[in-house]
Amino acid sequence: MKAAEIRADLVPTLLAHSRLFQGVDLASLDAELRDSCVLSIDAGQVLLDPKHINTNIYLVLSGELLVCLEPKIGHPLVRLGAGDCVGELSIIDASAPSAYVVASMPSQLLVISKPVLWRMLAVQQVMALNLLHVLARRIRENNTVLLGSLELQRQYRNKAETDALTGLHNRAWFEEVFPKQLDLCERTGQHVSLLMVDIDHFKKVNDEYGHTCGDEALRHMGDLLRRNLRSTDLCARYGGEEMIVLMPGTEIIHAQLTADRLRESVADTPLHLQDGRELTIQISGGIAQWQPGTALNDLIRSADQALYRAKEGGRNRIAVHALPTPMDFS
Repeated sequence: MKAAEIRADLVPTLLAHSRLFQGVDLASLDAELRDSCVLSIDAGQVLLDPKHINTNIYLVLSGELLVCLEPKIGHPLVRLGAGDCVGELSIIDASAPSAYVVASMPSQLLVISKPVLWRMLAVQQVMALNLLHVLARRIRENNTVLLGSLELQRQYRNKAETDALTGLHNRAWFEEVFPKQLDLCERTGQHVSLLMVDIDHFKKVNDEYGHTCGDEALRHMGDLLRRNLRSTDLCARYGGEEMIVLMPGTEIIHAQLTADRLRESVADTPLHLQDGRELTIQISGGIAQWQPGTALNDLIRSADQALYRAKEGGRNRIAVHALPTPMDFS
């Protein structure tokens, strides 16, 4: 970095496009501008960083600065060109900068120290309004960056939690969320039922129609599950053609009604294949009611046993895992 005194004859030209100096009588700031200097900075050099307190505001006269989360210029948050300024937030709240500021090319900056800036604001009050506009713009930029970051996180989270084929939640999501929901139901004294369903004769579908058709059947199944389950039901693809549904606040008799409605909807809604044919699929299901203290794996095992009985009983049906009969000690 190299510092040099600013040439008075260049001031009007250099500051002509600066938001901070719009409408300002520069002649009245002659003394303050003489107490400022021009700083030359090379490409790749760090001007501000979160590890050091900043005491200046920097106005870009030429070149470009990048605001980055790390001292690299590959993915900047904001680009600052001629007329833009940086450092205003950190000198106002006397805190370290919240990000790195790096030159993307050789740049010249007008350096205004904090005491000199306060003098400028006292002499030219319009600068105070300009500074508010600069700060408002910076906050809006920060909000835009934050919202973009949150949206990106949401997209990555959705990809990590969603089964790409069916659009349902995936196994990793189920393993994280279901135990938490059971714990909540236990603490609040709610009934819970678990439903496991799968497509009948799914291997036959793949063998006769091809795996592409099998994938379409799974997508079709995912759509019907989303349409027929309640907003409070938690649904995920358990594996293969098996889907798992946790129903908080639901006794087993009501869970069976929901499962039968789903089964009928699947049977009554044929899948229209790309070649014009229609494929009618059917499902079987098994339901188990959770008891306080029952582990999720045991609940799944009970529902799976009921599903097995539904298959053995002829398919296209819902079976219920029988609750243990209380012992009579009278």
